[in-house]
Amino acid sequence: MPTARIAFAGLSPLCEDILRAALRERSDIELVEPWTQLPSLASETSPGMAELLFVELDGTDLPPALRVLVVAADPLKIVGLSPDARSATLFSIREQRTVLVDYSAGSLWRTVVIAE
Repeated sequence: MPTARIAFAGLSPLCEDILRAALRERSDIELVEPWTQLPSLASETSPGMAELLFVELDGTDLPPALRVLVVAADPLKIVGLSPDARSATLFSIREQRTVLVDYSAGSLWRTVVIAE
């Protein structure tokens, strides 16, 4: 049974392929496509189910539109990947950031699911 739902929005094809490959080994994570179908966007959350949206960021901060989304769709978390995919930042309504540097797809999954 899945413990997390994730979706991708605007990732480079290479980055998305790498993350998808790592998902094949994770039966506890459900991929939602398209990202607009994440239940939290319709206020249909499930207790104990983490929801994460992966996006690519130009800088280190979350754009204003995505900040609004994090607040409006709580408990949605957004994982912002750097353009070179060498770092990831986890954003939530709590304004807590977790920055990962030189991570692997496997350690990324462990971090974002445990960060719940």
